[in-house]
Amino acid sequence: MENTSGTVPEQQQGRTFTQEQVNAIVSRRLAEQKAALEADSVKREQELNRREMSIRAKELLSERGLPKGIADVLRYETEEELVKAIDTIEHAKGFKNEEKAAADTRPGKIHIQEDKLPTGVRHDAPDLIADAFKLKG
Repeated sequence: MENTSGTVPEQQQGRTFTQEQVNAIVSRRLAEQKAALEADSVKREQELNRREMSIRAKELLSERGLPKGIADVLRYETEEELVKAIDTIEHAKGFKNEEKAAADTRPGKIHIQEDKLPTGVRHDAPDLIADAFKLKG
């Protein structure tokens, strides 16, 4: 059964839109796409800033003679927060100069020197390692 009248059957007929409706649909889709692109852009920018701050943290730690691995546990989002966190770590590592002078005057307190190995050998103490490796006999 063929339709010979020249009209399209109702099932095949598509919906027609006014120009205003088309404009609204296109505008909505463009707005959705723009929002998605902006969200992606913000996410990429945040990731880039995080990487840059991680590199800066390692540089600052290296400049101050601290292990670079500490950068992985520090919490910071700005350079000011980073410097404050590194100052806190550096402060906790040992006494600062003003605290060293105060520590010397307190009775019963042990003075800590950073990055210093004991020098000299005690000759009056037995060398247990040398004794352990001596030949028996």
